[in-house]
Amino acid sequence: MALAPETLFLSIRELGARLRRKEFTSLALTELALERLDSIGKDLNAAATLTPDLAREQARRADRELTRGTDRGPLHGIPYGAKDLLDTAGIRTTWGAKPFEQRVPDSDATVVRRLESAGAVLCAKLSMAELAGGLGYHVGNASLQGPMRNPWNKDRWAGGSSSGSAASVAGGLVPFAIGTETWGSILCPSNFCGLSGLRPTFGRVSRHGAMALSWTLDKIGPIARSLDDCRLVLDQIAGVDSLDADSADAKLTWKGVERGNLKGLRAALIPSDFAKNGDPETADAFAQALDTLRASGLTIDEAKLPDLPYEAAAVVALQVEAVQAFEKLYTSGDVRKLVDERAPIQAEVARAVSGSDYLRALRLRLVMQQAMNKFFEDYDLIVAPGFLKVAPGVTEDMDTYFSGTDPVGGMGNLCGVPMAALPMGLGKHGMPVGFQLVAPAFDEALLLRVGMEFQRKTTFHLARPAA
Repeated sequence: MALAPETLFLSIRELGARLRRKEFTSLALTELALERLDSIGKDLNAAATLTPDLAREQARRADRELTRGTDRGPLHGIPYGAKDLLDTAGIRTTWGAKPFEQRVPDSDATVVRRLESAGAVLCAKLSMAELAGGLGYHVGNASLQGPMRNPWNKDRWAGGSSSGSAASVAGGLVPFAIGTETWGSILCPSNFCGLSGLRPTFGRVSRHGAMALSWTLDKIGPIARSLDDCRLVLDQIAGVDSLDADSADAKLTWKGVERGNLKGLRAALIPSDFAKNGDPETADAFAQALDTLRASGLTIDEAKLPDLPYEAAAVVALQVEAVQAFEKLYTSGDVRKLVDERAPIQAEVARAVSGSDYLRALRLRLVMQQAMNKFFEDYDLIVAPGFLKVAPGVTEDMDTYFSGTDPVGGMGNLCGVPMAALPMGLGKHGMPVGFQLVAPAFDEALLLRVGMEFQRKTTFHLARPAA
């Protein structure tokens, strides 16, 4: 049963409904995903390793179970891809880096295992910036798979570090993918590729079996076409895990998500300097997004974050923890096998940070979390642009592109609070642009309430690149 390529652009709910009406099988849907990952995916450098044998086995099992009335939930029979830093038993997991090109783990990451239990079908390990950008983030081709290309324009970057995850969803190769964020790696590719992304609260999703970049900052979350799809995925991967001491025993609830009208909610608008660092088209799209939210009842007032060094503290934590995580690359000399030629100097940068500086950054985290808890007594959530410009070209210097400040990203990742990325239309060169919502810890439901109402009022999340 050959399916039209457009099928993979449908929502998870619609795909699930059609599977249960027997309009097509999970195997047919999986074959379409595998074919597109192998063809379009190659052009985009989106896939690190296809998993056809496993995918067909899981799809056939899903078809058998659905036929006999065994229903594992909304992801049952739905193809997906996982960022290539999540371990998969017997399947290459390369971390996007040459030194680990032949790395094959012997067990699954908790997220992969939970998705299998939910009946989802793993079709590919997806490309990523080498080591998730942990030892450098300077060039768009710093990946084992080569330049990470955007489906909207192959000369432009898909974003980092969850590049293949976003490119695969935006290109209609899989309906959803798993990404990770240490600082911006769900937000960035989601915004650049016109997608929805959900960075859960730190500890909401187990990191067991995931590459460690920064143990105090790393988070795992879904990238999909809509926030409703992200919700369905998070439902299956969230939860405490005895194999991850940092996982939180906090109940995930979606109470109030479907309420619709946003009247009574108050958002803090964190100003951005579009005139200095952005594109006018992005500024216009963001202004229109704010108007849509206001028309839905959301009160939006300009505000400032508590005056604390979020970015500086996050940089210190990230630099020290990343170099420690990959210490063997330096002692073995394998760091010189990385594409980014500046990666070897990151150890020297980290050594310039004293132990006192690192401890001060960790202590500041608690101060910042307390300050943000007080901030969220006055505001229900934060609204801010994602990036002030469209995706850069794959050959552009990323240091120049990312030269501005990122207080919302620094605060959000250091404090471990959740974020939703949403598309808000097309900007310069016809490329997607997006914004972000940030909520208090463990209040993903609030993000979904506001974000899903925005997506009920707009169609930006339904847009897709030309075939």
